Formats: sequence, C-alpha cells, structure tokens
Amino acid sequence: MTAEQPFRTVTNFRKAGNLQEAWNVGFAALEQSPQDAYLKGALFWVCYEYIKQQQEGITKRAGASGNFRPSNFEFEQMENLLQTVMKLEIQTGGLEYKMLLVQFKKNLEWFPTLVNCVLNHQSALFDDEAKQPYQVEKGEVPSLMLSTARQVASAWLRSREYWQLDFNQVMAFVNTTRQQVSDTKHLIWLDYDQAKCLVVAGQYEQSRALILPILRKKQSESWAWGALAATYRKQDPELAVKFFAKGITSAHEATFSLRLLQGIIPLLISKQQQPEASMCLKKAVTVYEDNGWKIKPELEHLSKQPWYDRGVDERLLDAYLKSISSDALDHLHGPTQKMTAIIENIHKSGKGFHAFVNKSTSLSVRMGLYKSKVKPCVGDYVELSVASEDGEQMVISSAPCAHAEVPDVSFIEGPLIIAPKGFGFVEGTFVPPFIIADIAPDTLVSAQQVMSWDKTKARYSWKAIKLTRLNTG
Repeated sequence: MTAEQPFRTVTNFRKAGNLQEAWNVGFAALEQSPQDAYLKGALFWVCYEYIKQQQEGITKRAGASGNFRPSNFEFEQMENLLQTVMKLEIQTGGLEYKMLLVQFKKNLEWFPTLVNCVLNHQSALFDDEAKQPYQVEKGEVPSLMLSTARQVASAWLRSREYWQLDFNQVMAFVNTTRQQVSDTKHLIWLDYDQAKCLVVAGQYEQSRALILPILRKKQSESWAWGALAATYRKQDPELAVKFFAKGITSAHEATFSLRLLQGIIPLLISKQQQPEASMCLKKAVTVYEDNGWKIKPELEHLSKQPWYDRGVDERLLDAYLKSISSDALDHLHGPTQKMTAIIENIHKSGKGFHAFVNKSTSLSVRMGLYKSKVKPCVGDYVELSVASEDGEQMVISSAPCAHAEVPDVSFIEGPLIIAPKGFGFVEGTFVPPFIIADIAPDTLVSAQQVMSWDKTKARYSWKAIKLTRLNTG
C-alpha cells in the first residue's frame, strides 16, 4: 500500500482540528522535502488556522472597545506565525495571501512582517475582487486593497524608523491603489492618509494638493482644517495659526479640538502671544479633566512652563480664534465674492436649493453649506459666499440674511386666476401648479416673482415662486 503524501496527512489533521499534530508532521516532512509546494500550501493553512484563533479573541474583545490592537502576547504569537508563513515562500496570486489580508483587515498596521510583505509584493497580492468595494445594506465598505493601503500608511506614520519602512515603497503602493481600486466613497480617506505621510516627509506642497480638495468638501470638519494647518506649520506659521484656529472653532465637540489646540500652542508662543497660548492650553487641560482622562505628558510639560497663566479667562478664546480665522475660506478657493439672493426652490432630494441671484444667474447650494439651525424656505433671503473655479461660480457657504434688494425680484398683488390645466396667473405673472397648493381661485394673494427665461416664448417673463394669501377682512 502506498504511503499517504505528507501534504494530505497535514491537511487531514488540520481538518480534524488537530493543528499541533499537523504542525509537527508537516514541518518534519518539510525538512526532508524543502521544495514540496503542496506541503508548503498545506502548512500555510495550518498557520492560518492558528492566526484565525488569535484574531477571533481580539475581535471578541474589540466588540466593546473597537480597539483591534493585539496584546504583547498576541503580537508575538502572530508575528512568529507570519514570519513562518513568509519562509514558506508561497506564490502570490492565489487565495492564500488574500485570506491572510482579510484576517488582518482590522489590525494589519501592528504587524511589521505583514506590512513589509505588502510593500514588497505591492498589487500582486490583490485580485480583481480585492479591488472592489463591498456592497452592504448601509452603503459601501472599502475594498480589501484600499483598507490595506490605509493601514500600511498608518504603520509608516507610527513605526517608520523602528521597522525601517521605505517611504517610496509606501507612496508607490498608495498611488497604485488609487489607480486600481473601484472605490469612490472612501478614496478621500486614502488621500487624507497620504497627505499626513507627505507632511511628515516634508513634502508640503504635495500634501496640500491632496488636502485642499478634501477640505472643500469637509469645510465644517475640524480635522480637515488641522491637516491643512500642518502643511503650513514650517513654511508659513501665520497661515498655520489661522487654519488651526478655524479648525478649533469648527469642532463639533470640544474633544475634536484637542490635537489642534496642541498644534497651535507652540506657534502662538513663537509669536510671543502667551495669553492666547495659555487660553488654548487651559481649554485642552479642561477637556481632559472634564472627561476624567489622564492628561497627556506633552500638555503636562507645557503647563509647567513659566509663560503659562492658569488664571487666564479661556472664555475669551473663541472670539479671538474666530477673529483671526474669519477669512480662512478665502485660502481654499482664492478670493470670494458676497452675493445676496433668494431661495427659488428646494431640491426634491431635500439636500440643497437653488438661489436666485439675478435673471441670468441661479446657483445650486448644498444644504450642508447653509449656516442656520432653521430650515430654509422658498422666498427666504440668503447671503452667498461664491468662488470661481475653472471659470465656474461655486457657492462655498450660505447663511440667512435680512430682506434685501435682489435684481429681477419683485412682489405683485392680485386675485389668483387658475387655468383648467392647473397653473395660474396673478396680474399676468405665471404661477406653476405646485405653488398654488390649496389656494382657491380668485383668492387675493401676494406673489413673490422672479424674472425667468421662457423657452416657449424665447424671452424673459415673470414667474411666481411663492404665494401668500392677503387678509381682506
């Protein structure tokens, strides 16, 4: 009877759950047949099962904390297994490395052997499926290649010197990932990660080129302003202070401003602005104390410096930061122009509206750019901040304002005449059906009207955008 081939024996032990026996038999056989590709493949899956067991423990623990960092013991166990896997020299392009990367999707950044494996093999580790985002009920989950690239960037930021990670290899992998993946929604975060790496590498212009498009979309996010500030910290400290200030005042919660406060303090000290620096430090320390957190050593060190005034009134900080960052938006798009307009209509999606500036200009405004706690309504007056980009006008912010004169806008009063087809007229001004709603014919109304292009008549004519019943009693 022919003896069973070693790789089959190893596989059978593994499938039976006897991993230790599979390991012992397999590696003993490998010493005798070091080039046996089938045996190496079988041993890979033994290592994989051991890794999977360790990861299941981490995942269970992370269910509450969201922290997938391994303990020292878990790190040593899995790092040894990964080194063993690399010595097997499994060919890329198969299922093995793909499944390995899936296992480390949440914590690859903590394992130097796997990070170096990705950098050495680059895109050869990823098949077409690994470059596609996952579609789930709540939207899109990043592709395996994109999530891996982000973790590699994170690993370089934290451990580049200790692990001797090559910056050019990291950038090559990030750029290749951007070119090859089909993700759209999450690419912005890869840009953000790369920008942080470029700042650390002193490549400020390249970093800024990535940050500015992000910030144009995320103007209300403190972290985005902080990222832009970091690109100016050494080149133009004045601008860095301005952008840190904008980020601090944009923070949705005080905790989101901590990194920015820590970033602006040294810049204020270098400008001999000790009172303002003291206010920033006091605010940061207060956030830690209010949350019951241990204060960071860096902040502890700053609080012991002779310039720090513990008695400073940090309530004055917000007004100061807003004053020095009032024109921060100008640096995102170039000079901006203020325009007064009225809301002509609300988008059907509810995600924006059209603002009527004059008869030849109507601008679309994202709802996220409307600075008010009250929902906008048709006919409301708004002030727009408008920038020009590639010859196109673009609204970068909007806010409600008092009644003002807007060209080609007026009011007219009269009885509402309704035609059989549902539309109407007020003293010759056209009234679309959806404006009329439940208003009865011949009701005396005031119509807010705009000068609109009539395609049928090929000329401008008045169109009502809002009707208000007049009290005739």
